[in-house]
Amino acid sequence: MTTPAPHPAPPRVKQLCLDASVVCTVLLQERGWQAILNALTRPDVEGILPGPVLTEAIAVARRKGNHSRGDQLAEALAAMGLRVEHPTDEDLVRAAELIEISDNNPGPPPQHSDREATLSLGDALILAVTERLGCMVLTRDGYWKWMVDEGHLQVQVAIP
Repeated sequence: MTTPAPHPAPPRVKQLCLDASVVCTVLLQERGWQAILNALTRPDVEGILPGPVLTEAIAVARRKGNHSRGDQLAEALAAMGLRVEHPTDEDLVRAAELIEISDNNPGPPPQHSDREATLSLGDALILAVTERLGCMVLTRDGYWKWMVDEGHLQVQVAIP
């Protein structure tokens, strides 16, 4: 009698948090949207929308010309396998700390601006959720990467 071969273990799922800038790239089919979508639809990747991302992505996509209703956009994101992760009370406190760190360590002005870069409330909430989950965040915001490089953030930031 032979023992059946064990089934290979399923691949470990990698959580990937998304910033609204990346979600809008997909919703509006802007440059690079297909590569982002390909990464998100891999079976070993779980795409996560920290709570504020859903709100910001819907508002920005509609402002930039997407005519879908907010609930339709939310359903489309869920159909892509993206899951909303709401901030905890601890995330709210951490977001306040991140805003203070950012205010004390402004970064170089982004393109088309003369103001130094700092975190918005939404940015801080997204980063606090990402820190708690211990996963990478995909964003188009270069200031986040700058903060990591300067040692002010404890997350992995990827810019597509």
